[in-house]
Amino acid sequence: MTQALDWLERLIGFVAAMLVLAFTVIILVDVVCRYWLLYSLSWPAELTILLFQWTCFLGAALALRRGAHFGLDILVSMLSPRQRTAGALLSLLLVGAANVVIIVACVPMIRKAQYSIYPTLPLSHAIVYYGVLASAVLMLVFTVEQGVLRLRGEAPRHEPAAEGV
Repeated sequence: MTQALDWLERLIGFVAAMLVLAFTVIILVDVVCRYWLLYSLSWPAELTILLFQWTCFLGAALALRRGAHFGLDILVSMLSPRQRTAGALLSLLLVGAANVVIIVACVPMIRKAQYSIYPTLPLSHAIVYYGVLASAVLMLVFTVEQGVLRLRGEAPRHEPAAEGV
């Protein structure tokens, strides 16, 4: 299971990097067209915002898997190993529950937004909510993985305290 999730993590990282590259190139094209060619394009602003949103959603899932989200390490370091494990499991339970709520809330939002189209793009506004849904599903998968590792007594692969973060 860990190898498959490692592969998924690399894939998400690659897709996020390509999204950053895409919106960087689109912004460059927009600037060149506007200031050098004196021709304004209508679609770059909406597309770059959409790509940035998807990058953020994928980045949130990656950060969860890598243990890079904000944490209060000073408080955790004062706990006993048993209390740390209990706290980590409680935290994972809350994160998992929050992601389930997000997943459940996304489905009606996708249905409501599916017929609303961007003014300058042939895309439905639902595509943003698909990004939220994808992120929540990925975070739920990574949360379950971390919970299983904790229950087995194994430390997560990316332990922030071990990395000096």
